[in-house]
Amino acid sequence: MREKGTPPAASSATGEEVTAGKGIESGSVRARRVPWRMMNGYFFVGPAILFFLFVSVFPLLRTLQMSLVDVEAGVPKFVGIRHYTDLVQDPWFWNSLRNVLVFTISSVILHISIGMGLALLLNEEWFNTTLRNFMRGLLILPWVFSTASSGLMWTLLYHPFGLLNYMWVGLLNQEAPIEFLAKPGLAMASVVAVNTWKSYPFYMIIILGGLQAIPAEIYEAAKVDGANAWKRFWHVTLPQLRPILIAISTIDIITTVGHVDLIRMLTRGGPLRSTETVAYYIYKTALLDGNLGYGAAVSTLMLIMLAILIIIYLRVLSQGGDAGETSF
Repeated sequence: MREKGTPPAASSATGEEVTAGKGIESGSVRARRVPWRMMNGYFFVGPAILFFLFVSVFPLLRTLQMSLVDVEAGVPKFVGIRHYTDLVQDPWFWNSLRNVLVFTISSVILHISIGMGLALLLNEEWFNTTLRNFMRGLLILPWVFSTASSGLMWTLLYHPFGLLNYMWVGLLNQEAPIEFLAKPGLAMASVVAVNTWKSYPFYMIIILGGLQAIPAEIYEAAKVDGANAWKRFWHVTLPQLRPILIAISTIDIITTVGHVDLIRMLTRGGPLRSTETVAYYIYKTALLDGNLGYGAAVSTLMLIMLAILIIIYLRVLSQGGDAGETSF
């Protein structure tokens, strides 16, 4: 005779198996659904990635491909690294490289130093707050002008019959006007001066924002310790501004190296190619002369050199920048 409890026990075991089976099935369904939920983030960043690939990576790859090709009679012909070997032996490329080093180093030093000086001045307490705010707005005005309008305006000022030479000859009784854009050495200095005038407000505003973010308690503690104005600037202000100065100097180097429009408006690379930078040399070679392959080779080589320079620059400036470091 069978026990009465046997069928219910078997039935219970069967129910547990069914429940376990449903749990496994539902768990597998959830496991299959998890990746789809994780893909939502990729859907959000996907357009940005595609945009970056379209405007940055694709042009770089296309430029590299173009540097290996030469167009003869309208037919592309693969030439390998011939453009690069010609480039190494090109004296005008090395001339443009020397010019862009002078132009970039001078411009960056003037941008940062003038921007720093004016930012320190505007950050101080003035006897009249309205006057200080008015000066802030007035000093930003050069940044409002476009590069083309700035170049045209300064071309008129540098003209032998322009305002500067009118003051030089008419008011100071000098014999001959100054040829700002006609002498090789003076032409580069004139271009650097215009670039400095045009761009210093951008760096001044960024440094001013950094100064206003420094806690006043640090300066008060430095005064209590007996630090004068110079020591407070060197041991408090510069270390606090270190990340900002590294960032804006890096941006300044990249943007200054790529200047074409300002040089085209002022000198067109002259006189005697004394102001012809690498960017303008690429513009003239690729677009004006129609040698796209050679211009692409110059662009690729300059990109590599600039990337190496920026990496070394950031490595050098980042040394000694750990938390608690007080020296610049």
